[in-house]
Amino acid sequence: MDIILMAFDALIILLYITLIAFITPIIMKVLQKRNFDIFFQLIPVLVITFITSLIVFIGTGGFEESLLFFRLTTVVSLVMIGILLFVTLAMKKLWHQQYEKMLDWIVAFKTERSFSLK
Repeated sequence: MDIILMAFDALIILLYITLIAFITPIIMKVLQKRNFDIFFQLIPVLVITFITSLIVFIGTGGFEESLLFFRLTTVVSLVMIGILLFVTLAMKKLWHQQYEKMLDWIVAFKTERSFSLK
């Protein structure tokens, strides 16, 4: 019976990761079309991750293996939301030049890592 519960936990975790992986690019493309920068695009993704992991964490109260994963996901997404809110709100208002440099660095890093078939 333990193997069935472990398989069920693994299935729940894989479906959750797949759902987040499919939703994230859609949300980011919609926000990119509205000319939001990368930090503003990530805030709704992390909020959705936090809320859904909290719901699944509470909903699957009897499964220990999935509880650890969703507890960890909840804490990490909450910390990332706090960091992103600091970066987007405080840095953009107080240290505007550093914020712009960081955005330029992220764009340059993103294009540098892109794969080319030349």
